[in-house]
Amino acid sequence: MNFVNQLLNFIVTPLGFILLGGGLFFALQANQSSPRLGWFLVAIFGFAASLNKFGNEFIKEPPPLVFPLQQIREVGRPLTIVLLVLLIFIALKAKNIWRKKIMPQPLTYLILVQSVIFFKILVYGNLGFAFLSAATFGGLVLMVILGPSRWLQNEENFQLGVWSMAMVGVIFGIANGYQALIDKYAITFVHGWFLGTTGNPHHAAILITATIPAFLFLFFHNEKHSWIKWIWVGFLALAIFGLLMTASRTGTIVAVVSVLIFFRRQGGKLLQIVLIFAVIAAFVLPSLSPTDLDTPGLLSATSSKWSNLDTSTRDGVWSGYWRIFLEYPLFGAPFVGDRLRFGESSWLGVLGSMGLVGAIPMFMFGWTSLQMIFKLDHLSKIRPDYYLKCSVVMAGLLSLLVGGISEAYLLGNLTFSLLAVFLYLVLGNYLIEFAQREYNSSISQYYHNHKLSFKS
Repeated sequence: MNFVNQLLNFIVTPLGFILLGGGLFFALQANQSSPRLGWFLVAIFGFAASLNKFGNEFIKEPPPLVFPLQQIREVGRPLTIVLLVLLIFIALKAKNIWRKKIMPQPLTYLILVQSVIFFKILVYGNLGFAFLSAATFGGLVLMVILGPSRWLQNEENFQLGVWSMAMVGVIFGIANGYQALIDKYAITFVHGWFLGTTGNPHHAAILITATIPAFLFLFFHNEKHSWIKWIWVGFLALAIFGLLMTASRTGTIVAVVSVLIFFRRQGGKLLQIVLIFAVIAAFVLPSLSPTDLDTPGLLSATSSKWSNLDTSTRDGVWSGYWRIFLEYPLFGAPFVGDRLRFGESSWLGVLGSMGLVGAIPMFMFGWTSLQMIFKLDHLSKIRPDYYLKCSVVMAGLLSLLVGGISEAYLLGNLTFSLLAVFLYLVLGNYLIEFAQREYNSSISQYYHNHKLSFKS
């Protein structure tokens, strides 16, 4: 297969040898006594999964990135699979100490959706692609459940789980900052909008918004006078700047949802003022940047897109999916080509492409995810010390569900967006189970003490 040849050719290069050696080192050293290495490898895997190249009928090959980003992006897919295998190897070494429910319920419904996709491609499409997609999605589920979900045994690993999500944003910010210093055109050539090392500006926006709750958590969780919290503020500011430069309306809506959920019972008028200034900045700052005729200015290009907010490019796709569903309500549209392709919506994409057979488990995934969010909100009310931990999961998970309305990443099989959904699900699942364990322990201790006092 082509991606295997790509990887083998890359491995024999000095850079490939260094990266492979580093990955093997992490795989051999990472264990439950030194959990940070495993979580850091998850962050590297997340960044690798986000790598992609923009292409359409007019642009067959995007401008090259600088060394070594170009070489890494060229083998992004096979490199991601190798990292996935390494993480599965680490996951198999983990031991479950007390967890009983390491599989979040929403994830079981998403597996059913992928099963429908697999069988539809298997029957009507490309056999090899069907098995490759199933293997990569299955590998991702296996890695997350046997790895990060089982690693979540204590407070340290919960913080490291959030930290790994933030580190994806850190790696993304450093890589694209380095690229911008040398040649910003290669990451802004699509009408001047920022797409970075991802496949398009919307993918970059979703990556950024998925990491914002993690940055907020790490900032507020650190000690009041800790210097490291200001590092997280710096990367948060860089993330917001990058988000504005993507000119992605989906990303902006998702980010606003995320921030509002995170501060749902905190911030008050101060938060309102900050949000107002943020909205003003989003519209005013772009107009202050002159246009560079050779390389379109980031801010001026963003301004032109934000000025056309009343023009929706997704109306046609959404109405098309709905018409297809009404025509083929049970199994979706007849299969065309060698694989299923989804437009700009995860939820409507299922209705149009798979009908009720796929939509029922898909909407059950959404409903059980919302149930988890409701449980976390209730937990944060009765346990104020859980507020930050519940907020980061609620903000991250709900924002990704909302973003799925206008992007199809929930139907992918090996992407950063899907990894982010999985990680927020296992983090939330851990919090609910841990809180229940604490409650059962306190009840048991209460009855034990009363029994002793009765005997005395």
